[in-house]
Amino acid sequence: MGNGTSTPPEATVYGLYQCRGDLKTTDCSRCIESAVNQISLVCPYTYGASLQLEGCYVRYEHIDFLGKLDTSIWYKKCSKSVNNDVEFFKRRDDVLADLQTAVSFKVSSSGFVEGFAQCLGDLTPADCTTCLAEAIAKLKNLCGSAPAADVFLAQCYARYWASGYYDLTDSSHDDQVGKTVAIIVGVVAGLAILIVFLSICRRAMER
Repeated sequence: MGNGTSTPPEATVYGLYQCRGDLKTTDCSRCIESAVNQISLVCPYTYGASLQLEGCYVRYEHIDFLGKLDTSIWYKKCSKSVNNDVEFFKRRDDVLADLQTAVSFKVSSSGFVEGFAQCLGDLTPADCTTCLAEAIAKLKNLCGSAPAADVFLAQCYARYWASGYYDLTDSSHDDQVGKTVAIIVGVVAGLAILIVFLSICRRAMER
């Protein structure tokens, strides 16, 4: 995770980048480079923008957002629901309960259900716990019996999936509170991947 500001104060810009915790350094660098290139194309001429790819996240703003807890939901994606499966729900809940204890990046599994969660590195451990608790609650409430789901809040995210359901291609997704969702096919470390996802642009006000 990295962050920084520009000067002078009247023209300060705050920025942050972070990679998924299991990425190698070289893959992280490629992902960040890709994100920076894409954010200038998707959100040109803006005072602030965020771009979340499958492996990394980039954000800049003209206001100081660093270290300030924000649990607003930016994006969710749920696979098609299946019939109630007591064993699945038990294992899913075990995974989500374990993920809620993360203080940065964490991977968890229980039988045929896996998941991972991560907070932005500028959050305190207490704020990370709060953010993940909110993310996990939304996964359960908004995605119901879906065997795979993602939820991205402003400063953390959580994902779980049952075996065979990691790809959410056939799932439903919501563009929350007027945000713009971008799904792009890209290449990271030589592997074609599905780059999920959202780009949030705040257009510069007309003078």
